[in-house]
Amino acid sequence: MAHVHRIGEPENSSESKAIKTLAELLPENYLIFHNFELTTGRGLPYEYDMCVVGDFAVWHVEVKGYSGVIKGTTTQWEFENGRVMPSPIPLANKKSKILASKLKQHDRALDRVWVDTCVLITDDKAKLRIRDDQRGKIIQLNQALDHFTDPKRIPVQVDDISRHHNRICEALFGGARPNRKVRQIGLYDVIERINQTESRTVFLAKHRYITTRPKTILKVFHFDMYSSKEERERQIQAIFHDQDACRLIGQHPNIIDTSDMFAWDDNKFVLPTEYLENGRPLSVVLEQHEDREITWKQKADMIGQMARGLRHCHSKGVIHRDIRPLNVVVAPKGVVKLVNFDLALIQGSPLKGSDKKIQSRLDKRYVAPEVWEDVHAANEKSDIYSLGMVFYELITSRPAYSDIGKAIKESDTTPYDRDLLIRELSTPGSEDFMESPEDAVSVIERMIERDPAKRYNDLDEIIEDLAILKDE
Repeated sequence: MAHVHRIGEPENSSESKAIKTLAELLPENYLIFHNFELTTGRGLPYEYDMCVVGDFAVWHVEVKGYSGVIKGTTTQWEFENGRVMPSPIPLANKKSKILASKLKQHDRALDRVWVDTCVLITDDKAKLRIRDDQRGKIIQLNQALDHFTDPKRIPVQVDDISRHHNRICEALFGGARPNRKVRQIGLYDVIERINQTESRTVFLAKHRYITTRPKTILKVFHFDMYSSKEERERQIQAIFHDQDACRLIGQHPNIIDTSDMFAWDDNKFVLPTEYLENGRPLSVVLEQHEDREITWKQKADMIGQMARGLRHCHSKGVIHRDIRPLNVVVAPKGVVKLVNFDLALIQGSPLKGSDKKIQSRLDKRYVAPEVWEDVHAANEKSDIYSLGMVFYELITSRPAYSDIGKAIKESDTTPYDRDLLIRELSTPGSEDFMESPEDAVSVIERMIERDPAKRYNDLDEIIEDLAILKDE
């Protein structure tokens, strides 16, 4: 039986079950630490469900009580009830790196200790259908003994680390503290944490007193309170950029709604954002190949909604600059909304930050060539280009290409498969979309012209040309 070190308390029955089961399954020289926090150099805390210390590796174990059929990709997991969550693997990998760094900082002798990630599903009856090259990091309880005791499952040559167990204990007891479950944020009661990055944590919450208000997404932005005054000011201005854009835009049926940002817990700001029940990013719809189940009339309506939302943004002096399937949410009943304005270009109030940092956050598959060269060159026409690339993918079920930089070097025009477009637009039902495939192709081609001067001038022209609006 493994030796259990309790740092904090289990937060739910799934964690209690995982601790008890692993303690009984694993050999007596194995160590289990559970429910603790580690803090990064910037003071950002990360919660850990479990840490297993074995003969040849250390595992950060993320415990999930999911059940039923779970479908997923590298970015999203989808459940039987239609709910969609970010894949837990990217965040779990980040936590593993932080854990490895903490061990190394404590004692250089721990530099060669291999720290791996494990996502543990406690329901052995759950059916996992995950398409991810890191699928091997996801296990169920009945696989735990083999997973944690077989060194062949580690992708590198590892040494026996039993002699370092005392040092690892010292590192964890010295650097970890009991986890602090976030239960309230301002006047909101937290339902669950959805996602976390270095700069922000996302929660699903409910207002404590306004019971008629629906569930709300809370984006909690962090800034480094120990940095210089100038750097803190820069970070805070960047945090409020999303709010600036949303305030300018105001309400629109095809743009996600937000409330006023408020301060919380010394070094955090919270942006309440509309929660779309059972809403899913368009990227998930495409990854799951569910676009094949969308009728031509529905696709036509989706493009029209995106165009109207963008037109409203432009009329308020806001260029989204990051239109891509991930930033388009498809809600039940066919409602489409644009989200994530943190990289938006606001006329007279540019986003502060290095051009390289902004560029690194843009998706190479959708950004206009001129914006890839100069992020400040974004305008209405560059948003039209990005919308055209989303349009192309919605029709063909795949991006035109994977890297705008490579595409620019290899071609004088925007590369795409015209024959594929024609074939897709010639399938039954397409008459609801365009009178002929060539008409649809000409609209897309004009939207994604490499030369901005040859593109549509504004969204009004596109909406007028799109045959999807011919019945309105």
